[in-house]
Amino acid sequence: MRRLSDLVLVVVGVLYPFIVYFGTNHVSTPVFGLILGALWLVRAPALLRQPGGRWMLGITLVYCAVLAFGGEEHLLRWYPSLICGLLLAAFGLSLKFGPPIIERIARVSEPDLPPVAVRYTRRVTWVWVVFFAANGTVSGLLAEWGPLSWWTFYNGILAYSVMGALFVGEWILRQRLRRRINKAPMDTAARRLASHPWVAAAAGGYAGKLGPGMIVALSAAGRTALLRHGRAGLVNELGQEAAGDDALSSPLVWRFVHTLPEPAKVDAMLRAPLPETATILVEHREGDTLVLDLELPLDLACFTDHFPDAPVVPGVLQVAWALRLAAERLGTPATCRAMDGMKFQRLMRPGDRVQLTLRHDATRGRLHFTYRSGDAAVSSAHLRLEGADG
Repeated sequence: MRRLSDLVLVVVGVLYPFIVYFGTNHVSTPVFGLILGALWLVRAPALLRQPGGRWMLGITLVYCAVLAFGGEEHLLRWYPSLICGLLLAAFGLSLKFGPPIIERIARVSEPDLPPVAVRYTRRVTWVWVVFFAANGTVSGLLAEWGPLSWWTFYNGILAYSVMGALFVGEWILRQRLRRRINKAPMDTAARRLASHPWVAAAAGGYAGKLGPGMIVALSAAGRTALLRHGRAGLVNELGQEAAGDDALSSPLVWRFVHTLPEPAKVDAMLRAPLPETATILVEHREGDTLVLDLELPLDLACFTDHFPDAPVVPGVLQVAWALRLAAERLGTPATCRAMDGMKFQRLMRPGDRVQLTLRHDATRGRLHFTYRSGDAAVSSAHLRLEGADG
């Protein structure tokens, strides 16, 4: 019931200028006052538990009583100014006695705000204080001396447009501040990592809701360590090196690459999911055979599970890649109903470069694939495709 009343009160507040504009010829002022007062009374239990809620409720109920018993239609126009005045008082008093209202809102989702963020929330609170003061003043002047159409346009359209612009602008500034707050310790962590023998280069960034992150270009020793210890081992070792004496400086998101991306692309890479397929370097045809040169990303998604301490590409994924690449390029079905002559002879591991050959035997409804690493065979099979009769 309380949530419904809150929603109704918000809707009434947003549409109030239009309700007054179109409704005064049909509904008397006392009825307006009674309905508005009833909505505030339904919200009373929640308001009484909030700081400053008692006096806000008292003032609005007095206003509603004046409407209900005074009956002056002109007073209906002062409701937006009254709400602005109450919000101005709430925001202003929170600046004096603290903490500022915007800081309270921010701490609901982020209890441990850094000092720079606390200062930012105070500045944002001041912006809203100025807005409520200006908005309430203009609304009051129009209520007293302006035509009803001007008052309706300002309170029903223009004021909300300005509020929307403030919300959007603040959100953009907040994201920039968030990136700066998270990136500063990551820059320090990247400098610490630069001296580690497993690291050729490192760049810190911000992965949005996932938090601060680090992209590491592995050295030859680092790639060897990845093969021996897996992704979990690298994250554990490099995480301790990045944090130093400050555990809060440890990156939450890690990406391992051969070379670092451009600085402007660091955040985008950190936000992107881990790659799920090999990178195609070159592809060409040799008669009826399609040949693709592939490189396995160092942080291929399957390496997190298969296996964290000894990463390899599982056989089922090798088959899936062959089927998908053939379907995209040769027009074959993307699934098979049986496999013949399956052979797995070597492991496919992070950073490996392999050559995949695909040959479609349309007459028999089969797809033959072979992965090779140099002259050595890695895996191969004959796949009986869905829908084929052979």
